[in-house]
Amino acid sequence: MRPVHRSGIALLLGLTLTACSGSGEAPSTGAGAIDLVETTPAATGEAGTVTWALPAGEPSSLDPAHTGDYSANTVGTNLCESLLRLEPDFSTAPGLAAAVTQKNPTTVVITMRDGVTFWDGSPLTAADVVYSLKRNMDPEVGSYAAHVYANVATIAATGPLQVTVTFRKPDVQFVPDMAGVPGAIVQERFAVRAGAAFGTAAGGLMCTGPYRLGEWKSGQKITLTRYDGYWDTARRAKAATFAFVPLTDSSTLTSALLAGEVDGVYGAPVGSIAALQRSGSGTLYFGPSTESFSLGAVTADGPAADPRIRQALDLAIDKTSFITSVLKGAGAPLKTFTPPLSWHGSPARDVYDAGYAALPDTTVADLAAARKLVAEAAPSRTDLVIATAAGDQSLLQTATIAQAAAREIGLTVTIKQLQPAEYAGMFYDPSLRAGIDLIATTGYLEVPGALYYAPGFVLKGETFNWTNYENPEVTANIEAAVSATDPVVSAQRFVAAQAIFGPAKLQITLAASYNRLYLNKRITGAPASFSYISSPWAALVGAP
Repeated sequence: MRPVHRSGIALLLGLTLTACSGSGEAPSTGAGAIDLVETTPAATGEAGTVTWALPAGEPSSLDPAHTGDYSANTVGTNLCESLLRLEPDFSTAPGLAAAVTQKNPTTVVITMRDGVTFWDGSPLTAADVVYSLKRNMDPEVGSYAAHVYANVATIAATGPLQVTVTFRKPDVQFVPDMAGVPGAIVQERFAVRAGAAFGTAAGGLMCTGPYRLGEWKSGQKITLTRYDGYWDTARRAKAATFAFVPLTDSSTLTSALLAGEVDGVYGAPVGSIAALQRSGSGTLYFGPSTESFSLGAVTADGPAADPRIRQALDLAIDKTSFITSVLKGAGAPLKTFTPPLSWHGSPARDVYDAGYAALPDTTVADLAAARKLVAEAAPSRTDLVIATAAGDQSLLQTATIAQAAAREIGLTVTIKQLQPAEYAGMFYDPSLRAGIDLIATTGYLEVPGALYYAPGFVLKGETFNWTNYENPEVTANIEAAVSATDPVVSAQRFVAAQAIFGPAKLQITLAASYNRLYLNKRITGAPASFSYISSPWAALVGAP
């Protein structure tokens, strides 16, 4: 769980994932028929200039170390590639690295491709990889991906195109993390010279992606230009330029899409689903996603710190009604905070699936059971405060639904709308959480792996363990899962932990939100799944 504009936890109901040639029809509750697809029809020709909207606004930086939100990832992953590539089905494939191999429990060997060049024509070296990864461990850099490197002991070049990472203790989540921005590579020489300005409009970038950073007019537009020397000739960009424009007002964005002034967008406005589906100017696609809406407990004191109160709130909210009213049918109920999509490509998928299926299903509200839990908890106070981001209507709706449900079970909820900076700061500054019981939030998983986020919630002292949750059995199983290089053993230990912490509702997960992609009829090729968040997707976009 991170701010709305940061990467974070999200959940997805287990669905049969399908490519465009097939369909995975999901129940519809007002948005019209919804078929989940991983990809859109492949592009066959050049597209000239493509204009793309950024509904979350202009990114503050495109430096991978400071990339962890919707806008920055949407743009930046087309510039600075990662060692592994995230595929539309949320599996990983070789990227800048031909292989990232777990040699033994405490050693990962990265074998780089030969012939990769930066936009200035200079070759990618092992030294650039070492520099890029080590930046995430430097407190002065303040990397958003620092937690990924928490168990890393050393990173060193062990050959002209080989880098070896050693760990103080095993960490099997590290390899899949290399498919996200934690594994993005930049040119050392350029980054050192740019200093603190690296990744900004003033400082620029130097990476290896299919697009290079062109003109950046702050507050107006970020233009990317095709890099003709791109190493992957099969994925050479089909559009000569990509122009990203910040459009945060849903009505303005919808009008621009319908009028053809903007060619595409990820995160099409929920409130405009019906209008976009009726449009003759383009197509609205729904794809598998790791995004979710949830309520997170942010205090170790008061009613929200009691698992019975969290369980009661979970039981009081009807998830199907939530999906209808907030997501306009473009979502699915979820049981816990690690999405089945995160283990879709795991050889231990059956173990994870069985563990998820065994968790309690609280989709349908049960007010009698909720009231009983509140009575058992007998909280010292029955008033709670839910924080939300000012101006975000979906989150306000989420908080309002929670407020109404709480009233039905004898609790009183006050909604506190915070300005974006204060809201974002709550996730990392304990002082900003004072007087707050719960936070309404959205978020997402940016890479595969069941262990991407659970440790942060359940281990003592970790980033999002705000309730001071501690269970020796959970701790033992999660630590064993992280260190077990046998995927089946790791899955078994994770599932054992999840069976305990899941029902505690450390995160009251309300629903998964399908990925919403709108494409003007003049373009196609973009992945429809949420994989765009960590992959160089724009290179695939071109003429039908």
